[in-house]
Amino acid sequence: MQNVCVACHSPAFTKAFYTQYDNVIDLYNEKFAVPARDIMLALKKEGKIISAPFDDKIEWTFFELWHHEGRRARMGASMQGPDYTQWHGFYEVAKHFYFKFIPEAEELSPCITARFVKGKHHEWRKGMTKAQIQQMLDFYQTRYGK
Repeated sequence: MQNVCVACHSPAFTKAFYTQYDNVIDLYNEKFAVPARDIMLALKKEGKIISAPFDDKIEWTFFELWHHEGRRARMGASMQGPDYTQWHGFYEVAKHFYFKFIPEAEELSPCITARFVKGKHHEWRKGMTKAQIQQMLDFYQTRYGK
């Protein structure tokens, strides 16, 4: 594919694009796809979801995360469409992952998501410490003088 790109774009541009695109895919997979898949597998193992496809509400939510919003984020990045990558993609994925999928999973099996939704991508859910808030305030004070 890169050989096609360099027919019109510089090698540096092409390399930067593929680095950025690969990072988008990695972020989507690490933050949303893998945890959602693992939660679904755990729910199936516990017998909370039966094997018939799309008969449980959470299966539709999971499908939307992957196919609808997730596809828009990934395809938006591949086509250099930031609006689709962010607002029609990652924004929708995050909104539905945290405020629809996670609550649906918790309703089926309380505390099931904690072991899957952890690490650097999900730390924001804990809120900021006083030291982090002060660091941010100090940064803005230094940068903007107010």
